[in-house]
Amino acid sequence: MAQDTVYAGIDIGGTNIKYGLVDARGKVLFKEQRPTMVEKGAEPLMHLVANIAERLLYHAAEDDYDVKWLGVGTPGAVDGRTGKVISLSPNIDGWQGMEIGQILRERVNLPVYVDNDVNAMALAESRFGAAVGYKMVVCVAVGTGVGGGIVVDGKLWRGANHTAGEIGHMSINVNGPACRCGNKGCMEVYCSSAAMLTLAKAKWHNEIPPTINDVLDGSLDNLSIKKLFAAAKKEDETALSVINETAQLLGLGLAGVVNLLNPDIVVIGGGVADGGAGYVETVAAEIRKRSFSTATENLRIARASLGNDAGFIGAGILGESRS
Repeated sequence: MAQDTVYAGIDIGGTNIKYGLVDARGKVLFKEQRPTMVEKGAEPLMHLVANIAERLLYHAAEDDYDVKWLGVGTPGAVDGRTGKVISLSPNIDGWQGMEIGQILRERVNLPVYVDNDVNAMALAESRFGAAVGYKMVVCVAVGTGVGGGIVVDGKLWRGANHTAGEIGHMSINVNGPACRCGNKGCMEVYCSSAAMLTLAKAKWHNEIPPTINDVLDGSLDNLSIKKLFAAAKKEDETALSVINETAQLLGLGLAGVVNLLNPDIVVIGGGVADGGAGYVETVAAEIRKRSFSTATENLRIARASLGNDAGFIGAGILGESRS
C-alpha cells in the first residue's frame, strides 16, 4: 500500500532539466538534473523529458509513494488546459507548438499539468519559500533568460491568454539590441547571464583579468556566471561593474512592474540572483529609487529561498488548483 502522497515535478531550464519528488510540507525527497542540450533541437529535448518523466515516476513507485499527477514547468507561455507551448521560447528553437501535456500523458498514463517555468517557481516560493504569507507576489528568475510569475491569493495569475508575467520581454530601450523574441531592448537582452558574460568580455577587451586567471584555464571561453561572481568577490572592478549595471537595469524594469501591480513582495531568484556580490540589494535599491513611494512603502524585496529546487517543486504542485 502506498504510504504518502508526494508531488512529482520537472523543470525544463535553458541549461539544465531539474526534476524531483517533494512531500506536502515542501521537503525534497529525491532530485536529479541533466543538461537540457537545447542545441539538439525540440524533438530530442521532448524525448529526453519523456524519459525523465518515466524515470521519476519509476523512482516514486520504488519508494512506494502515491503520485497522483506529474507537473512540468517549461519556458514559454503554456495553454494550461492542454499543456501545449503557445508562444515563442527564445532559448529553445522550435519549442513553440510542442504538445508537452499530450505526449507525456500518453507515456506515463497519469494526469499531466504544464505551465511556464517561472510560474512554477513563483508558486513554489509562495507555498514553501520566501513569499509564504504574502497575498500579491511577483517572482523574477534571472538566469539563461529573464522570466516572471505572478501569484495572487495563492493562485497563479496567468492572464487572458496564458502569457502574464513575461517580464523579461518588456523593452527598456526601444533602440536597444535585438532580442530573440523579435523585439528590441528587452530586459533579457541586458540582464540574462549570457548578456552579463558578453558585457564582461567586452569590458575586459577579451583579455583575461589577473583576478580569475587561475579559474579560467587560460581562456575567456571558460567564463561562466559563477566565475564572474567569483571575480567580483575578489574585487575585480570590471566584474563588479557588470553585476551592478545589469542589476540596476533589472531594477529599472521591475520598477514599472511594481507601479503597475503594487505587490506585497518581489522575489528574485535564478542563477544570477544566487551569485551574491550585492546583486539583489542593488536591484532592490533601484526599484525603490524609481517606483512610486506609495508602491514601495510596505514592499518587501527578497532573494528566493528554494534555490534550484523551486522550479520542480512548483511544477509538482500545479495539479492542486487544476485536478
